[in-house]
Amino acid sequence: MRGLTLLIATILTFGYGFAAQAAMTIERAQTYASVARTVETVNPVPDANRVWYGGTLDPIIVEAPAPPALKCSVA
Repeated sequence: MRGLTLLIATILTFGYGFAAQAAMTIERAQTYASVARTVETVNPVPDANRVWYGGTLDPIIVEAPAPPALKCSVA
């Protein structure tokens, strides 16, 4: 009798899970469809913060004066 109870409980659990997943999928699809109709397409505008992918850039050269030489006195 315990085996039958466990089998029925397992079947019902999987059934409830499948029904919940199907309901969420349908609701999510309806939400995406309603949002997709309201989104306006715009022409892309050049963005100053755009990431650079590819190509070569000019090398950056940093110049700094050398520090003054230290004089060591040996006593």
